[in-house]
Amino acid sequence: MFERILERDRMIVLGGVVGLTALAWAYIVYLAWEMGNMEMGTGMAVEMAMPQMQSWGAVDFALMFVMWAVMMVAMMVPSAAPVVLVFAAVNRGRRQQQGPFVPTGAFLLGYMVVWAGFSALATLGQWGLHAAA
Repeated sequence: MFERILERDRMIVLGGVVGLTALAWAYIVYLAWEMGNMEMGTGMAVEMAMPQMQSWGAVDFALMFVMWAVMMVAMMVPSAAPVVLVFAAVNRGRRQQQGPFVPTGAFLLGYMVVWAGFSALATLGQWGLHAAA
């Protein structure tokens, strides 16, 4: 039975990539919806409409990093789907030959770690530009 599941690795990988992408896009849509539904009479909505001129705190930095990371996952993981599928197919062949292999999930996690690193650099750059303004 386990071998039947492994033979369907293409569907498992595609399902994982689509699921991860859908979660990231759902979060982005939720944030946009939340910002659109704020009433302009509340203090929070006015703060959101006005540029933030005070320096960033740790929470501001963390939220900005999360925003960058979610955007990167939503945009870049789908473009990696063909490579992830090729990687899974190569690993299936290695597994059948009893050779060493790296789990496809580890490969995708490494891809996401690279984009998280980019997100950290983008956040640092944005912080620097904000501080210079």
